[in-house]
Amino acid sequence: MISNVKASSAAYLQQLNSQKKEGTAVRESKEMDKVESLKEQIQNGSYKVDIQKTAEAVAKDLI
Repeated sequence: MISNVKASSAAYLQQLNSQKKEGTAVRESKEMDKVESLKEQIQNGSYKVDIQKTAEAVAKDLI
């Protein structure tokens, strides 16, 4: 009976790891899409720096 619990526990953990990997792949894909989008905007000159957001981020980092 104990071995059955072990087996089901291992299967459950394997399922969780599989789900984590899929979530990571999606997140990495979205991040790469964002990077590619920013790269295109910079290359074609349409990227605009948000001075207010940049200043706030720098100020928060300094505090």
